[in-house]
Amino acid sequence: MKILFENWRKNVLEASKIRRIKSNVLVEVSEEELRNFPLSSEELAKIKEWAGLSGDPLFLGSGTMGSAFQFGDEVLKVTKDYAEASAAQSIAGKAHPNVYKVKKVGRRFAQGQEPPAEMPEHPFLIVYDLVGEEVGGSDLPNPKQQDIIKTIFARPDKLYYNWTGNFDDIRKKFASWVKANGPRVEENPTSRFQNHEPKLRELMAEAGLNQMEQDILAKAWATGVGVYSADNINTSEGVINALFSPMLGYVNDIASGLTFLEQNGIHFRDLKTTNVMNDKGKLVIIDIGKSDVKQRQPIEEI
Repeated sequence: MKILFENWRKNVLEASKIRRIKSNVLVEVSEEELRNFPLSSEELAKIKEWAGLSGDPLFLGSGTMGSAFQFGDEVLKVTKDYAEASAAQSIAGKAHPNVYKVKKVGRRFAQGQEPPAEMPEHPFLIVYDLVGEEVGGSDLPNPKQQDIIKTIFARPDKLYYNWTGNFDDIRKKFASWVKANGPRVEENPTSRFQNHEPKLRELMAEAGLNQMEQDILAKAWATGVGVYSADNINTSEGVINALFSPMLGYVNDIASGLTFLEQNGIHFRDLKTTNVMNDKGKLVIIDIGKSDVKQRQPIEEI
């Protein structure tokens, strides 16, 4: 009984800790750090009026380029990253389920103007909708989601930036054919550890998927579940299970977000686990610094 009580006590204490990401590391922060805002009260009032923010700021996290603060359901980022500010300006007012929704982008002071004493090297402000609810907890990518993010970053492919908007329709189309053609799926079984992508492509072609659909699904399959498990390809049940694995959904989330950015003139080059949030199982890119922006938009001074 004593052991059970001690375990319960440890779990309660662990759950009560406040964690935030600092310089790409999840750390515990104090209540004072959580409520500390680095700019003057006068400037805070000016920013809140410009951005339409309300309430008191709560520290969300910081990196090498800036810091983010929560105001209810919205976030204010104070940054020195001109690349992110320019990229954010390019998608301001536009919505995509796998990219944070930017509302406003501004400059704290004009170029060449004497900066304020507080954070003088951080002129840019980005206001966006809060992603998730439990920052520092379950809203961070889980281990399997992290694996997908790392794999896509480590093995870049142009397909990730030219993804289709009907990925689920492709999966359903192929799944319908697989269910109706079980005996065909079981023909010519692949052996353990044999690359089964050739068989997968053969089946997709017979199912009537066009070349682009085959390429997209094969890429998601290889990234999500791999191409060396015979269990995924030798039975209709195995194919269906692989098709609707959450891992393929995570690939679709990231590739859809990257494609949205690309379509808006933003080539995002800094995909990593700390730049993505887990919004109830859906992956959302929340930091688009280190981006190549084709056409930079002017940024207003607040």
